[in-house]
Amino acid sequence: LLALIAGLTFLSLPPELGRLNDIRQEGLLIPFLVVTTVLIGYFTSACACGEIAVEGEKGVWDLAASVFPAGTIATGKVVASAVFAVIQCILAAPFLAAIAGIRGEPLAQALRAVVVTIPAASALGALGILWSAGLDSDFARGLAHWVTLLVAFVGAAALPEPWDLVSPVRAVVAASRSGLTPPVWVAIAAYLLIATVAAWLVRRRIDRIRREARAS
Repeated sequence: LLALIAGLTFLSLPPELGRLNDIRQEGLLIPFLVVTTVLIGYFTSACACGEIAVEGEKGVWDLAASVFPAGTIATGKVVASAVFAVIQCILAAPFLAAIAGIRGEPLAQALRAVVVTIPAASALGALGILWSAGLDSDFARGLAHWVTLLVAFVGAAALPEPWDLVSPVRAVVAASRSGLTPPVWVAIAAYLLIATVAAWLVRRRIDRIRREARAS
């Protein structure tokens, strides 16, 4: 993630700092924010569903065999996914500040985008956890993960206004350009609702796994 963001930062440098005239771009902050949101959403979801292995991270199936309550496990996994999204935003912050400073663009745009990115990535991570708990095969989990990303970033963006704000890409652009308007807040609330519902479904799935284990 840092390597990709650093590459985008390098491309943002003006000619007087060593960049070539033919790749100089104006207004790069918003495209940079969009790419960062997509990357953070992908990495959060991929780590949550197990497509990207995280050292020391235990899956839902492993935790289901522990003594922790199902609600604690489900909530902890979703919160951990949200914290991972926050950490990625913090790591990207220096590059955001660099681009905003170099281009003379307001840093407030980036701050508003982060307000959207974290809930959106948390929702995608929560869905990834749900797929990891509900689907047995790696292929099924991977397919569900990529379908979720395509629906969120591509399918939702094709909806008519204001429904297109369901897409994190559209919501980030709207927040960056126009501020945290009521439709953007509705989109943020929708992301948080998705994360909450996914946590509830994961809890039910853990209870079912435990009942099936006792029955066998």
